[in-house]
Amino acid sequence: MFLLIGAHEAQQHFGTIGLAVLAAIALVTLGRALAIYPLCALFNRSPLRVAAPHQHVLFWGGLRGALALALALGLPADFPQRDAVVTVTFGCRILDFCPGPDDDALLRRLGQL
Repeated sequence: MFLLIGAHEAQQHFGTIGLAVLAAIALVTLGRALAIYPLCALFNRSPLRVAAPHQHVLFWGGLRGALALALALGLPADFPQRDAVVTVTFGCRILDFCPGPDDDALLRRLGQL
């Protein structure tokens, strides 16, 4: 589904905005870390504690791109740089599919499978 939407909506080639895609990926990764680890640390001494292996799984898995892509696609057609926003968002979402096959390996390594 994402490939079809991206192929239809992404009007720019990734080569022209590759740096923006890489920067967005780095910021998304940093955002995930800042959203998961400090918030989980707040519950370390409570019954709601999230074990470290589970935190790593949350970080690695992230929340995949349906919402981000829907928000980008929902921008008005006359929004400045709309095509670039859609393309960068799509680039981040495509990269999110790459870790997918490694999820089992991560779970095994953390002793969760």
